[in-house]
Order: sequence, then structure tokens, then C-alpha cells
Amino acid sequence: MNSISVEAGFSRRSFLVSLVSLTSFGFFGLLAIKGDSIAKAAPFVKPKERWTADHFYDFLKALPADEMLALKKALGLLSAEADKKQLKGNDQDARDIQKYALKLSSNILLRPFRDEKKLNYHSLVTWVCDKAEISKTLIQVAPTFVLERELYKPLFADKWDKLTLQQRKDLLEKIDSDGEIVDKTAIAALGGAAALAILSTTVAFKGFAFYTAMSTAIATAAGLVSVTLPFAAYTAASTLVGILSGPAGWAIIGGLTVIGGTAFVGRADPLEATKLVNVLHMLKVKALAAAKVPEEDVFSI
Repeated sequence: MNSISVEAGFSRRSFLVSLVSLTSFGFFGLLAIKGDSIAKAAPFVKPKERWTADHFYDFLKALPADEMLALKKALGLLSAEADKKQLKGNDQDARDIQKYALKLSSNILLRPFRDEKKLNYHSLVTWVCDKAEISKTLIQVAPTFVLERELYKPLFADKWDKLTLQQRKDLLEKIDSDGEIVDKTAIAALGGAAALAILSTTVAFKGFAFYTAMSTAIATAAGLVSVTLPFAAYTAASTLVGILSGPAGWAIIGGLTVIGGTAFVGRADPLEATKLVNVLHMLKVKALAAAKVPEEDVFSI
């Protein structure tokens, strides 16, 4: 098993700020891809397991060409103008991403002695979570999918803190279609971390609804939300996601935060590793939703 080299020099604050910006990009860019053929990758998500190198490879290999193209573009492995002709085939494209993950998670001096085919993906995720100061207890016991999901919570808190009191109330109304959240005014007055702690116990943040809430929070902060869409709309080419997933949307979202920290040439890069984890998680979510996998089979641990 290959361990992850923890050596890039980032403060927790700069890491979280950067995480927020990178997450925004991955969240919308991959959900907006058309087509449900990604459902065939759902059996390889295995949300209750800790992903090994084989889990990582098998899921990547199962991705349809459209999703693989978007993934390689999001990671900078292909240019924004690339089309499917630039793909090498499922096996080689999967290996390319494994090699990229190895590059992000190890010192340049150690890379020649490591094998991307043996890179333990769960170790990469726990390394990133440790950088983001996710609960150490959770890191020790949770499956990979759960830890990936935890990395989205700082994004919500960051966007929440940027909203006015009225915008927060409006956001709560949008994500709470059943009126399950009580005393919205009091919650709206709280800071992002405190509000998240309360909201995480509600139906609005359970299962697939979590991703609808996240989409709505990001879009509200960007001033682009006029209606609330069901989760299915966020996994299709909806108007809202279409705007946010294009170049104009990236500019708007990118302007909400400032990437902090400095990447050191040759060292492990937890910020880009976070981006990899973020975009891969959204592909997993999309595959599960497209395959109509029951929520209890995904989110109960």
C-alpha cells in the first residue's frame, strides 16, 4: 500500500479558502454533463467501502467518454477545447488520472519509486481531510464516500457567511420545501459553522437533498437563484447549472473567493488533490442518482 506524503506548506485558513474555490468549480462543471449513461458506473461507487487502488481504477474505467472528457478537463489534463478524440480509451485514461493522483500526493524524489496502480485512494482522501481538519475520529472510521462528502461542508459555511440576513432566510425557504426547518430567523442569524451544525441534522441536508442545498447555496451567493430545482434537475442540463458550469459561471464563482497558499514545485499538492477528490465525488453522486440507487443504500453507515 502506498502512503500519502504530507509535506506541502499551507496554513489551515489558506487551505480551506482554496478548497472552497476549487470545490465550486468541480461541483457544477460535472453535474451539468448531459446524458444518463454514467449510470453504468454506479455499481463501482461502493459508497460504504474504503477505496483501494483497484476501486479507483475500476470506477474511472467505467466512466462514459463524456464524463471522462470533463474530468480530464477539470483536472487540467486536457485543454478546455479538447474533444473526445483526445481521449486514449478507458484503460489509459484511467491510468492517466491515477498517475496524476500520484503526482499530487508525493514528493518528486519519491515518485519514481511509487506505482500509481497501487496508490491507495482512501489514503489520499484521508490526507486531504486531515488538511481540512475534518474530525479525526470520523477520518478513522468513515468510508471514502462519507469523507469526500465532508469536504463540501466548508463550502456551504463560506457561502453562508457571504449572504445577507434576508438572503439566508430566502435560502432556507428554498431548501426546505416541507417546512421541516424550524425557527429559520434564528438560524439565519448564526454564522456559517453554527448554522451548518443545525442544518446537518435536518432532512434538507440528508441524502441527495444535501447536494440540492449545496447547489442552491452556491448559486444564491452568486446571485443566480430565482427558482428551486429538484435534484434531478441539477444532474441534467438545467438552466441554472448550465450557467454556472460554463465560462461565465466559473468567473462568477471564482470571484467569490481568493485562492490562498503557495504550491511548491515538486512537493505534494493538497489543494489540487482536493479538487480531484471533489470532482470525482460529484461523478459518483451523478452515477448513483442516474441509476436511481435508493438513498438508504448510499447514505446510511
